[in-house]
Amino acid sequence: MCLALCLLAGVALAQAQTATVAPKKEPAKKETVRKVEIKAPYILIDAKTGDVLAQERAGEPWYPASLSKLMTSYVVFHKLKEGTLKLDQQIPVSPLASSQEPSKVGVPAGQTVSVDFALQALLVYSANDMAYVLAEGASGSIAAFANEMNAAARRLGLSASHFVNPNGLFDPRQITSARDMAVLSAVILAEFPEHAHYFMQQNVVIGKRQLPNRNRLIRTMKGADGMKTGYVCASGFNLVASATRDGRRLIAVVMGYKNSLSRAEAAQALLNLGFSGPAPENSVKAADVVNLPQGAIVPSDLTPTLCKNKPLVSLKDGSTLDGWGISFGTYETSMKADMALRGRLLSPVGIDAKVLSGVISLPEKKGFGAWLWGLDEPASQELCRSYKQDGAHCEVLGPDVVQKMGEEARAKRVAALAASEAKKLAAYLEGLYKRQIGH
Repeated sequence: MCLALCLLAGVALAQAQTATVAPKKEPAKKETVRKVEIKAPYILIDAKTGDVLAQERAGEPWYPASLSKLMTSYVVFHKLKEGTLKLDQQIPVSPLASSQEPSKVGVPAGQTVSVDFALQALLVYSANDMAYVLAEGASGSIAAFANEMNAAARRLGLSASHFVNPNGLFDPRQITSARDMAVLSAVILAEFPEHAHYFMQQNVVIGKRQLPNRNRLIRTMKGADGMKTGYVCASGFNLVASATRDGRRLIAVVMGYKNSLSRAEAAQALLNLGFSGPAPENSVKAADVVNLPQGAIVPSDLTPTLCKNKPLVSLKDGSTLDGWGISFGTYETSMKADMALRGRLLSPVGIDAKVLSGVISLPEKKGFGAWLWGLDEPASQELCRSYKQDGAHCEVLGPDVVQKMGEEARAKRVAALAASEAKKLAAYLEGLYKRQIGH
């Protein structure tokens, strides 16, 4: 806890894209300044002292993806310390855990795994199913575990972070900052050195398979010894990387890269920069880097750049539209509607609201709606009232409107599927005809 408090508070975010670390004294000698080019948010800190060696936009909100598993491991490590979990304890794999999207190890529902194995799969291979196994085994449900993750974040002063699930699969309300991930990583290493081996383990063995650690730096960089990778379309490729040389341990956090190689190169460049000379004088602490308030800006969504054939992450097919809903207005493009929706969900009113959400394609080409649904009438009225008090326009939608839109969305989905199948059949028949002509 001391480290967390020592690691916490306020530096304005610069807009330049170059990290600068100066040697002691003589800052005016420009030729002695070492530089490294880094994209998007990043931070480099001394793990023991919390000194910031370089940073840019480190307090900006970002989607953590599987960096969320650092907080998952932190909560589980506390359970181990308290004795409510044991490393050799067998915990069940639920249907919900088994249904998680890859990366996963694929243990069938109904079987059990040890806490030790689940931690290896979580932190080495970034297994999404094992994150749910650990969360349910530790707290009984995903919702209860997420509450513990958020309580830990508040306790550590991670004011930019909010968790909805333990594996980091995309949710517009699952956010963090580079600063928060650096502080959390330093706390984990300080409080739980007995578990540091999970982060540097080369692979996890499952039968005859050896699943490699997704952090390539532990195989390619001298002194690299952890920590965690993360990727979803919205976040890009994130990495928390630690390395130790001559007894000095540094932690680099980089966000938003286009592939795993470029994020590793960026983190390695930062770490090498930190090891190349003494820390700058009058360095701020990691905790002194200011997080932007939750909801102040909407995190970047890299889906259109990194996953061009995938719709924006909050788009839904509408097949689950039911109950009462809320509309935040009509927008010309799905991208604008998506940004508005994500902003509403990150507001103090929306961050913990139990709702379904999505961007809805309105009929007759009348634009796109940013909607919430799955509510009853009192809940929809109260939630919209709270949004209005917070300065956000909204309109309550009755179940007839929501259901009609759901039916139209399902019809569009069926028509699109039929058109796709017809196209495949036409291509098959054309190919068959050409083969016959050829003979």
